[in-house]
Amino acid sequence: MSDAYMSMLIESQEKKLELLERAIELDKEQETIITGDKPDKGALDANLNAKGALVDELDRLDDGFEALYAKVRDELIENKEAHKEEIRKLQDLIRKITEKIAEVEAIEARSKMNFENYMKKRRHALKDNKNSVKAANIYAVNMRRMNSIDSVFVDNKK
Repeated sequence: MSDAYMSMLIESQEKKLELLERAIELDKEQETIITGDKPDKGALDANLNAKGALVDELDRLDDGFEALYAKVRDELIENKEAHKEEIRKLQDLIRKITEKIAEVEAIEARSKMNFENYMKKRRHALKDNKNSVKAANIYAVNMRRMNSIDSVFVDNKK
């Protein structure tokens, strides 16, 4: 097995680690957008699109890593000592990646909760607006009724 394969495996995991760090940055940015007083829909859309592109890139990297690892797996198992340093480096990278994935999942869970809270507030505000409009309409109808004079019968006999 050539050292090029091992280098490619290591580079793939290093790139994945960088992408996960970028995903964490985007998640924190999304959290800031959602928890703001007036969330910017355009910024949120741009953030979600960037995260979607990162996810696609991560999937592509995973597929490439798995395909390459399938080619060299037997060689790595048979010659552990010859590739000891590369294997250790890969293990360290995978450990760091696992930690980053856990961090991403935690931030995503918080973002989901923040988004649900935002949506509850928006629904409540819309309900309040609807109730205000309804109350205003009832008030207007009542005021029109008060200003109109119904027919009056006057008894002039005494």
